[in-house]
Amino acid sequence: MGCIVNGSGEMADADYSYVGAGPNKISLYRKQVCVEKNIPQEVAVEHLLALIDADKK
Repeated sequence: MGCIVNGSGEMADADYSYVGAGPNKISLYRKQVCVEKNIPQEVAVEHLLALIDADKK
């Protein structure tokens, strides 16, 4: 969630956010707190799903 104009402000109400952090890098947020920084894009979806699964417990 987000856009080039509003950036991370768009994610303020999201439970989880997947945010570009640089070329081929992603940062993951839970609510407004960054929980992982600069994850390689290739594994970021797996990290996001693991975060969501861990929070279900």
